[in-house]
Amino acid sequence: MGIYDREYYRGETGGPSWFSGVAPWCKTLIVINCAMFLLQNAFSGDSHLFVDWLAATPEAIFQHGRIWQLWTATFLHSGILHILGNMWFLWLVGREMESLYGSRDFLAFYLLAGGVSTLGWAVIAALSGGMERHMLGASGAVMAVVTLYTLYYPRREILFFFLPMPMWVLLGIYLVFPLFGDNGTVAYQAHLMGAAFAFCFKLFDLRWSRLVTGRIRRPRLRIFTPMPVDQPRTRPSGSSRAAGESLGAKPSSSVTVLPEEQLDARLDEV
Repeated sequence: MGIYDREYYRGETGGPSWFSGVAPWCKTLIVINCAMFLLQNAFSGDSHLFVDWLAATPEAIFQHGRIWQLWTATFLHSGILHILGNMWFLWLVGREMESLYGSRDFLAFYLLAGGVSTLGWAVIAALSGGMERHMLGASGAVMAVVTLYTLYYPRREILFFFLPMPMWVLLGIYLVFPLFGDNGTVAYQAHLMGAAFAFCFKLFDLRWSRLVTGRIRRPRLRIFTPMPVDQPRTRPSGSSRAAGESLGAKPSSSVTVLPEEQLDARLDEV
């Protein structure tokens, strides 16, 4: 995570605001999901806009190029229980992940997880002949957040239906439970892709700030050339020192400043 995302490095603000509090992007994502759910219900009579243009279908993504559905589908939900469950888990564990990684890295992680999980579902659905199937919901992205949280705190307990339960047990239930029921309405592949993405994200440290910082131009470096070992340094005599001072001679420097092109070439050789 970038140092500029940490609480102790952030500059002072003129007053309290939405983005100066705790987990601003986690709260923003929840608000956007709730607003989209209200719009879905307000325009429930016209399902063409939400289902055909915003919900994800393999046919629309791969044959008609509606790539935006990889992300818009993650902000739609099929019912009140669907959105309540996803938003509750996002708020429960997302706040700490945003505090841990910083707001920008957390937002990038969430959006990438949503796109990857939706794409994985679409590929599997297309290969299985379900080109016209629809998928909506933030379950893939939220599953990625829950998995990432579990990788950090596997034994931390939370209340699940008023029962304390370790995170690793809860994650296992959510990954395995759909296998034992009628999961025709559950995008189980998106759950698995979200969990796999979170595992790779932590394993390979795929933080956005680290990937972007690696491409920033390196600052100019000063290369120090040490004195050869076989040439011991001799202390100048008083006469020679005086002569040098009288002529205004400057001591030689063993520090060489290379042009940026030569510096990059030497670093590449190393």
